[in-house]
Amino acid sequence: MPLTPIIELDELFSQAGQATYQKGVLLFKTKKVSHLQRQGDVITATVQGSEFYQVKIILKPELRCECSCPAAEYMDVCKHAVAVGISLFSSQNNDETPAEKENSDDQRLLRYFNERSKEEVITFFMQQLERDETLRNQWLMKATLAQKNTSLEELKKLVAKALPEDALYSWQEVKHYFQLAEPQVDNLWQAMTQLSVEEQWRLTFHILKRLNYVLAQIDDSGGFRFEIEGQIYLNMAELFEQLSWSTEAKAKWLFDHMDQRKYDIFPDVLEHFKIHGEVETCLLLRCREALERIEKSSPSDNDRRWRIRVYAEPLLTAARANGNWREEERLLAMQATRSRDYLSLAQLCLDHHEELDSEDWLHKAKSSATEHELHECTRQEIRIRIALGENAQAWRLGWQLFEETHTFRDYKALLALHDELGKPEPDLLRKVEQVFANPQNQWQSDAQIEFYLSINDLIKAKQCAANGKITYPLLLRLAEMLIAKEPAESLSLYVRVIRKKLEYSDNRVYDEVIKLLQRLQKQLQTHNHSLEAFAGAVSELAKEFRRKRNLLALFNQHFPQYL
Repeated sequence: MPLTPIIELDELFSQAGQATYQKGVLLFKTKKVSHLQRQGDVITATVQGSEFYQVKIILKPELRCECSCPAAEYMDVCKHAVAVGISLFSSQNNDETPAEKENSDDQRLLRYFNERSKEEVITFFMQQLERDETLRNQWLMKATLAQKNTSLEELKKLVAKALPEDALYSWQEVKHYFQLAEPQVDNLWQAMTQLSVEEQWRLTFHILKRLNYVLAQIDDSGGFRFEIEGQIYLNMAELFEQLSWSTEAKAKWLFDHMDQRKYDIFPDVLEHFKIHGEVETCLLLRCREALERIEKSSPSDNDRRWRIRVYAEPLLTAARANGNWREEERLLAMQATRSRDYLSLAQLCLDHHEELDSEDWLHKAKSSATEHELHECTRQEIRIRIALGENAQAWRLGWQLFEETHTFRDYKALLALHDELGKPEPDLLRKVEQVFANPQNQWQSDAQIEFYLSINDLIKAKQCAANGKITYPLLLRLAEMLIAKEPAESLSLYVRVIRKKLEYSDNRVYDEVIKLLQRLQKQLQTHNHSLEAFAGAVSELAKEFRRKRNLLALFNQHFPQYL
């Protein structure tokens, strides 16, 4: 009897994505995984990359991966975790006998080369390098890096070999390009540790510029560069901390690169760098001065708004950290151009019990609002009226909004407002029902039936379903509410939804149909209803849609007894 797999590789592939998964396969095949251990549902291992990374895989309640590599900061599953997962799967499913292992292809080649002389092996190896320029460059880099005291200029020359200029557009070619580049760039990271911190910084920046240069000619929509990019960002942040620059010089570099537009690939200064102490103080001062200059001289355009947003962001973070909400208001006001911006300011003032200031921002929001945004303004005004103790006006606004929108969302908001204000309308449900009467379109029909479902009026909900076009989820919700006492009506609604879905020929739709029928069958059985009508419906659907061969195959697979 086969063992249940400890880990499902399909799930690992789904979480990692094709590019990362293939990189993990390569690490596994090149035997980079060691110290594989399992304790209950936790797997740990070490994986050799540009350095040794510690990987942890938690199997239950759901698959979760952790790794000490840079890529794990922005990826759910990195290539090192994939390699460990495959190693775990392989260790469970490795049924080779010792004799089979001894006679494997790798062992056979190993014995062959051990029997050759050193000169023969070197000659053969050099011949292979002559035939493969990429392989030759890789070994040339290893040879260069093996020399002690490799200079910064020598390492810079190797960057071009690690990231050669090429014009690539197919994802297979781009994937292969970065598979070759990664180990070479990893070698550079290891080699540069012999340099001074200043030289390491310059080399890392040089690699960043080179990556930007090659990406101008390579279509990396698949993100195969992410491993190299992530390591660049990590190295830059760590080296920046170690640089012996003055406080002012560090603040200037950060400021100059907050609004950098020269490079497509570049670390976000505020996200990737640790900014604190005197450097932070100097940076905030520069940002404040920049905002003052922009306010005085720049015309209002998209570029001006962008620069205000960039320089205001660290000041906003500092203001919020210090609890200085008036400064936060000032900075947000500088960026405000749309109705929703002014509404955010209105809410900020309201949160700090400044209702009159909130009203001022609300007036600005209304003056630039679209029809939809005016409804948002009304919602904000309701909160302001309540804060001012003007409950009657708040209720009038809530009812007016509901009458204008006819949405179930605003009905629910009205219901909550009704409770909050002490139930000012004794005949609320009847009046709401009148508003929902005579729907004119799809969403009004949905709102009407959802209202009846919410108050458990199934008779009127059935009438809505019979008279109007209702979306699938609401029809199925009604069907589930009816199934206990009216299984025939529930079955009819399910079939109605299925027929509508099958207007489209798509394998995903067919899977959805089978799942709906299985769910209905289970519910009928749970309530001890006869399956005779269900069987007839399945048979009829199979006949009606027999030309959809993939669907018919699924019917034969899951419901053969009814066909």
